[in-house]
Amino acid sequence: MAPQLATWPPADGAAFAGEVVVKGQRFANEESGFAVLDGEWDGERIALVGPLVHLEQGERAAVAGTWVIDPRYGPQVRVREAHPVALADDAAVLAYLRRVRHVGPRRAAALQQAFGAEVLNAIDEDPRGAFTRAGLTPQRATEATRSWDALRATRGLHLLLAPHGLAHLASRIHQHYGDRAHRVVRERPYDLTSVFGVGFVTADAIAHGLGAPLESPARTRAAILHALGEGERDGSTCQPAAALLLRTRELLSAQAPPPAAFLAELEEGGDVETEQDDEAVWVYRAETARLERELAERVTALLDGDGSDKLSDPVEPPDAGADGVELTAEQWAGVRGAFVHRLSVVTGGPGTGKTASIRMIGQIARDQRARTMLVAPTGRAALRMTEATGLDASTVHSALGWIPGEGPVHDEDTPLRCDLVIVDETSMANLELLVTLLRAIGPGTHVVLVGDADQLAPVGAGKPFAELVASGRVPTARLQHIFRQAAGSMIVQGAHAIRVGNPPSFVRAEEMRHDLFFIARPDPVAAREEIVSLVSERLPQHYGVDPNADIQVFAPIYRGELGIDALNRSLRAALNPAGREIGNGRLRVGDKLMLVGRNLHELGVMNGTLLRLLDEVGGGSSEDEDARDARGAREAGGVLVGVDGGAVVQIPATEVGQLQLAYACSVHRGQGIELPIAIVVAHPAAGGRFLRREMLYTAITRSTVATVIVGTPDMVARAARTTDAGRRHSRLAQRLDALHA
Repeated sequence: MAPQLATWPPADGAAFAGEVVVKGQRFANEESGFAVLDGEWDGERIALVGPLVHLEQGERAAVAGTWVIDPRYGPQVRVREAHPVALADDAAVLAYLRRVRHVGPRRAAALQQAFGAEVLNAIDEDPRGAFTRAGLTPQRATEATRSWDALRATRGLHLLLAPHGLAHLASRIHQHYGDRAHRVVRERPYDLTSVFGVGFVTADAIAHGLGAPLESPARTRAAILHALGEGERDGSTCQPAAALLLRTRELLSAQAPPPAAFLAELEEGGDVETEQDDEAVWVYRAETARLERELAERVTALLDGDGSDKLSDPVEPPDAGADGVELTAEQWAGVRGAFVHRLSVVTGGPGTGKTASIRMIGQIARDQRARTMLVAPTGRAALRMTEATGLDASTVHSALGWIPGEGPVHDEDTPLRCDLVIVDETSMANLELLVTLLRAIGPGTHVVLVGDADQLAPVGAGKPFAELVASGRVPTARLQHIFRQAAGSMIVQGAHAIRVGNPPSFVRAEEMRHDLFFIARPDPVAAREEIVSLVSERLPQHYGVDPNADIQVFAPIYRGELGIDALNRSLRAALNPAGREIGNGRLRVGDKLMLVGRNLHELGVMNGTLLRLLDEVGGGSSEDEDARDARGAREAGGVLVGVDGGAVVQIPATEVGQLQLAYACSVHRGQGIELPIAIVVAHPAAGGRFLRREMLYTAITRSTVATVIVGTPDMVARAARTTDAGRRHSRLAQRLDALHA
């Protein structure tokens, strides 16, 4: 008999909520948590597709999701959540218990009789005690406990994590803790914040669900470390103790902040480090303090060390550069600094000749028969460096020979074999990346850091490039002259106006290249529709560009009518409406994606790298249909994506959850992007208070052909005059001063 619905089959896309009995498993992948199950709902057989690996045959589960009417498999439910109710009958419970080592039919029956319908939960709470009660010796009870943990590991983690949208972390947590992972999470839920980057609010919700007290010291510790992590994501390496404790009070929803003595306890336990000066007591995460201290020491060692015998002061500038353009005095100072000093900096805005300076440094080094290495933080930046200079460049991690699970080949013990290292786009390098690179600089090797100190802070702790420039300790060439070709660009002129706090001009002057545009759309829905029209039709037609590969939309926030999430939904509907869905339907073949929150060094795919989803692993019409079973099952093996330079890499199943739609992205995520066309959202409905000078400056300079700003003129002017530099905290300059005292 068909289920009691108004219509059967149900409408495609209709909501589903009901209790389902699991009848069988067609496909399951323990790493991704993805499974395809046969279920029975109200007497009707249906297929369940989604994060279901934790469900057992014969088990009842409360399922929520969406109906999908597949032409081959019939009605399916794409599952969003599935919570076990209980095994469907006594026979199923007994069969499940007999899978545990040393638990045969007699002891399985004894366990069921002792604990009744709650037998599985009772064993979860105290497996050793339960098995002892069933008559096992202490040694066998211990072995049965290990067997139970192995049996329940994946299930336990999914039950804890899935309600909070964290099922994708189950495999990583299991790899970290082993078969006791679910028990560790139960006992120490706040470890999720520090070990796996889970937000405090989410970890707190898990802890509350497990009965953790509000006054728990572990809760306060997690809140403090989370607040420090928030500061690092904004570019700070440390926080004033008073402000940190006030933020902790907000996170805890407490009447008063934790006592300052609590910080001393954390410092004693190795979680934080504190330092005091005339201004405040500063609090760091311990690892960040070590990195900042190490960077200051390595910078000082470079400044004080002897240079390479292969490099000599070129003294006089050549008549013209390699491209026939004479260098300015500022550029020549930067070029000469590369040979005179072991560490030097070249900084300037767009159009000021940074690339020409790099080319000249490389040319002179080649003439001196010196070995030169060019690197950049991202693959796209390295590719641009190669194209612009004619010199081979690579990512920092590629140059360091990064090995999965082990780290870099090149470090203090095995330094890079070269006389000169030039680092482009150094403003994108956070504290950890710059320290990792400087560890691999051998005796005598020179380092030149090139970048724009006015750009947005990199993702991660610290803004070391800007801080080194501001410190006055490192020889620095500040490029300010805008060359004629660049001076004819409205983007370049607009960027320099923003840099000093003025809004850009959108009126094209005579002989100016019209590459900066403003479209006023006060209504947020109209603004979003305008952006979709620009990306999908008008800009590709006008400029002859690919809407996916050549256009990027930037917005300050994720939520709201003009947030990144809403923009991504609308843009995908226009650009990839018929892409084949994979897995739980979150992603489609052809989607423009970005890896977030993770760096896959071994694949050359970094946090913020733009990708194109090509296929599921094992995809293709030749695949055996019985192996496929249901649409999307193959996501369990990972996905194939296209990256810069035409390379195709496989993202493993455990990382697919970190892939997000990237038709639109934040400026922080996209600061390494450079594409022909950039569209920037500057609208009160798009988090007006978050759009500030550095963000606007960085966003409009991501394009090589044209930038279009959509929003309101007041928002553009407000962003240009509002700087967020004062929100960052670092003590790198003070450390450098102390080392030179």
